[in-house]
Amino acid sequence: WRGRLGWIQYIPSKRSRFGVKIYKLCESSTGCVWNFIVYTGKDTIYGQRHPGEQTSSRIVLEVAHDLLDKGYCLYLDNWYTSPKLVDTLCTRKTDVVGTMRTNRKEFPDFVKRARLKKGKTVAAFRKKQMIMKWKDKRDVVLVSTFHDDSMENVTARQGVIQKPSVIFDYNKNMGGVDRNDGQLQSYKLARECLKKYYQKMFRYLLDVVCLNAFIIYKKKGGSISRLDFLLTLAESLSSMGGV
Repeated sequence: WRGRLGWIQYIPSKRSRFGVKIYKLCESSTGCVWNFIVYTGKDTIYGQRHPGEQTSSRIVLEVAHDLLDKGYCLYLDNWYTSPKLVDTLCTRKTDVVGTMRTNRKEFPDFVKRARLKKGKTVAAFRKKQMIMKWKDKRDVVLVSTFHDDSMENVTARQGVIQKPSVIFDYNKNMGGVDRNDGQLQSYKLARECLKKYYQKMFRYLLDVVCLNAFIIYKKKGGSISRLDFLLTLAESLSSMGGV
């Protein structure tokens, strides 16, 4: 979105640099959206259930609220993760795997200061959580509540090398939001030229609902393509007077 809007975001590293920021919780394997929060500036309401937490932690705890205490695992990037949030989620019977910034409060000092050669690791353990720094082309810092610091062999151009087990799991399951964003680019209703942001948001949310419906349909054994599913859905809604 590039129109006039008080809470528009500009992120130069993104392909679409201007837009509305949405925090989403998606299923890793399919990209199905479980919950989301739309960022509307400083007045954004992140829920009232966790007022004492910092903003990034409140977002995680709010979008995942109905999944807590059920044994799920959350995969997070380094904007959200902190030792305190990981401890909080552990008390709610929820595992965590994610990358972490070294400037977080309670981050172990000796891990932060460690100077590693390529392929080497250093790890710290506290209760259920493990914080590991691994040297690849640069330092990679990860946290997990159910991995240890074990390594696995992987075949690369230079031969067989070792990578931490937590890296494989993180790379496999972290892509839920990216998978959702990628699927939404096909057959989208939210056209680029809409002049009103609420029209853009409405059509975007309609795209999300239709994609979620298609994912559930496929899980139930559906066989038709997504395009045929959308055409059938549109015809059904039209015949019912819903469009």
